[in-house]
Amino acid sequence: MTCEPAQLWSPSDGLSTRVKKLRGEYFSFYERDHFRNEVQAFTTGKPYDTVWAPHQWGVVPEIYMFFDAYRDSLLASASTVKLKAGFRREPLIVRRALFFREVVTKHLPVKILDGELIVGAHFNTALSKTHTKSEAKKYNRRIRKWLREARRLNAAGVGNCGATPGHLIPDYPEVLKTGFSGIHDRLTSQMKNRADAKGRNLLKAMLICCEAAAGFAERCAGEAERLAENEPDEKRAGELRAIALICRKVPWEPAETFHEALQSLWFTHMLVMAAESYPGPGLSYGRIDQYLLPFYRRDVSERKITREDARELLHCWWIKHNYAYDYQGRIGTNQGINSGFGQLITLSGCGPDGEDLTNELTLLMLEVIGEINLLEPKPNIRIHRNTPADFLLKVCELVSMAQGSPFLLNFDEASIRGLKWEGLPVDELWNYAPVGCLENTLQGKDRSGTVDVNVNLAKAVELALNDGRDTATGERLGPATGDPAAFHGFDDFFTAFKKQLSAILDLIIGCNNRADAIRARFEPTPYLSLLVEGCAESGKDITQGGAVHNFLTVQGIGFATAVDSVAAVKKLVYETGQISMPELLRAIRANFEGYEPLRQALLNRAPKYGNDDPAADDIAREVSRFWTEAVFREKSPATAKRYRGGYLSWNYWISYAPSTAATPDGRRRGTFLSNGICAVNGMAAAGPTAAALSAGRLSLETAPNGASHTISLNPTLVRDGEHLEKLAGFLRAYNECGGTALQINMITPDTLRAALENPEDHRNLLVRVTGYNAYFVMLGREIQNEIIARESLNLG
Repeated sequence: MTCEPAQLWSPSDGLSTRVKKLRGEYFSFYERDHFRNEVQAFTTGKPYDTVWAPHQWGVVPEIYMFFDAYRDSLLASASTVKLKAGFRREPLIVRRALFFREVVTKHLPVKILDGELIVGAHFNTALSKTHTKSEAKKYNRRIRKWLREARRLNAAGVGNCGATPGHLIPDYPEVLKTGFSGIHDRLTSQMKNRADAKGRNLLKAMLICCEAAAGFAERCAGEAERLAENEPDEKRAGELRAIALICRKVPWEPAETFHEALQSLWFTHMLVMAAESYPGPGLSYGRIDQYLLPFYRRDVSERKITREDARELLHCWWIKHNYAYDYQGRIGTNQGINSGFGQLITLSGCGPDGEDLTNELTLLMLEVIGEINLLEPKPNIRIHRNTPADFLLKVCELVSMAQGSPFLLNFDEASIRGLKWEGLPVDELWNYAPVGCLENTLQGKDRSGTVDVNVNLAKAVELALNDGRDTATGERLGPATGDPAAFHGFDDFFTAFKKQLSAILDLIIGCNNRADAIRARFEPTPYLSLLVEGCAESGKDITQGGAVHNFLTVQGIGFATAVDSVAAVKKLVYETGQISMPELLRAIRANFEGYEPLRQALLNRAPKYGNDDPAADDIAREVSRFWTEAVFREKSPATAKRYRGGYLSWNYWISYAPSTAATPDGRRRGTFLSNGICAVNGMAAAGPTAAALSAGRLSLETAPNGASHTISLNPTLVRDGEHLEKLAGFLRAYNECGGTALQINMITPDTLRAALENPEDHRNLLVRVTGYNAYFVMLGREIQNEIIARESLNLG
């Protein structure tokens, strides 16, 4: 018996000729000979110069082995930027601004692709740190010290950390409202009243960066005019002349039209990526359908554009973001597309009084997402109690059409409770938006570094069962909590677990504090600082904690693995006595070889989180609150940034499987850990509603960064209108239960296996991995196998 092939989400046949061409061109990386947005390095030419920082990539342990190669090859290929006399006598933050202005106004390539309406192409950079010889010596010494510890903790499976760029929402609405000219005027006024040298240097650097943005746009205007003069097609020539006029206006002046607003947004956004030398990591536009709405409404009402004109502009704007993946386009055979450079937009959500803010631009953008079938920018849909039924059904329809993968669904009530818990102003919380994958922040004033630290919660179980030592190497990682065989009861074991968890939190946070201090001292980013409220006022660069709100985030990995392990020990060792502690220890150290009956007892007779079972869920709540409250008491000594917790496992639940010993939930070493706040694979036997209830019982306000929950549903769930209504009902129930973020894969394991066998026919197959989506055939085999292993469920 053969199954009908799955209907994969694909680009719409209704895309305009222009958009089809531009979209196809993006996917032709290997065939393009006229334009590739590959990383371009720029150096001062000094032998001690640095253009690449390993701590910015420290949360990607898969590439630790390539750090030296990246550093050396980028420096070797870097173009030397000629700088004016006296450059090195300037303070570091001014040097950074001067170098940035020189690169974007003279060196960064300017390319306008045939037919495009939104311009600005090259933004993948590796910019000089502009250090003096003395600064470079100190910087490199600190980097080496940080990297030694980061490698040690990563190899042991404790976790990873790094001073990660991006992951914030710049104040884009301010640029649209006043332009960089308005920001320049404000900074100039502040300069007159600033007496301290540090504050004046920051303002000087910001003013230089305002000029840099204007200078880059002017170069694009000149290129558009040059192309127009040689363009035989009068219609295209007219478009190029219009583009030139727009580029001479924005982002320096306020935007007035929808086209100008989109172009201003793109210029401002792409230059953030260039300034941070890391393309698009979690960089978010925030609530774009809210602040772009006046431009759209005015142009449509005044008949300057039609809805179809706006749709095509949005299609063109959408495509631009995907060129972030040209950064590593020659690596492997997948054009570099791996979700590592994700950017985000947020649609819908509530207003200050709980009212719904869905509007006509929300709906248009929803249509564009369904038509364009691209990875970036990733859309987040905010859902709340007053979300209109018809809008929620539209979301469900698109989820069903697109295998569920395009969307991250964020739930307002629980998310807002978390932001209130961490102390953000209550009257501003309604206007939050996620960055990165699902991490909640405020727009334009909040630098809540959202993937700085990733800690393996399941490692604490291993250490509690081995007196604080790594089972494989014998290395001491935690305190001596004693021989588990001598524990008098469950309380002793749980206390040991908590002590070990506290110890590894101290280790990984301490390592991250060093990375945070390096960035604060040696890597100011004045262009980004001028786009974040508080920096100019405080006199501190954004890397130094200058924003109004500043946090660093610890993400929990292997949560359900840890919870199920604790629950199994409590039930089978201490309550029923079915398994003795010495026997459990022997089985774990043997990786369950020769202990299969015991392993089956652990798998099948112990409570499992994710099934609405208080025996497991109460432990889950206590574990979650214990570690998230613990990290909230921590601060970075260099910047005074508070730490906060969240659950976003990225790929680490796979990466740390080999370095985490067998666990008392029946998992063997090397088997995947659990992902986000999901149940362990195959253990959510009671269905998605029970899984939602378990998630809601965690009291997720103490994890204000967000809690990734990915479920896989069978496509038969949405086979007709009645079942779409059931899905909508489930989403409303999830909100009421108290979950914060949900991702859905609506696909069968058979379709995924078919994609493995025939990847060319499944290039459009997008799936949700955790808080991010990715093209399935471009993922690594281990992640592919993990996604296949997830169970496809029905709601009934």
